Amino acid sequence: MISARFLSEAERITIADLLHAGCSIRAIAMELGRPPSTVSREIRRNIHKPSGNYRPRTAQRSADRRRSRQRTGKIAGNPELRDFVREHLKQRRSPRQISNRLRADFPGQPEMHVVPETVYQALYGRGSLDLAVTGRRPRRRKEHRTRRFPDMVMIRDRPAEVTDRLVPGH
Repeated sequence: MISARFLSEAERITIADLLHAGCSIRAIAMELGRPPSTVSREIRRNIHKPSGNYRPRTAQRSADRRRSRQRTGKIAGNPELRDFVREHLKQRRSPRQISNRLRADFPGQPEMHVVPETVYQALYGRGSLDLAVTGRRPRRRKEHRTRRFPDMVMIRDRPAEVTDRLVPGH
């Protein structure tokens, strides 16, 4: 099962049928429940140049080929970069600090420059740094946060005489 994020072969066939029927891109998008930009990009990317026709099965094969392409990450593919990042992480530097340090230490070598998210991906996502990390901690939702003081009264719950300020000290 492929993610709903990607167009299915059935959706591509629907696009071809509706294009052949003369429907607009917006009408096709509405029929599929997709943004018009997605449909437009799909057609533009997969139009057969000589005939000008959209071919859904060819489009599906191309999409499958693009999706299955395995790429080595920038950090995993460069041993010098990987060692540099690993050493700086062991020194408890943040990915942002490492990114800035790489730009300062290797100014003329763009293959040694990475953005902080690349370091995070290598550390947590793909694990190419071989460090013992458990993963990113998810942010807590508002309803899961604990109050600092167990007997604390929220401002909205205070008595009316406090709001009226009739008693000194309130």
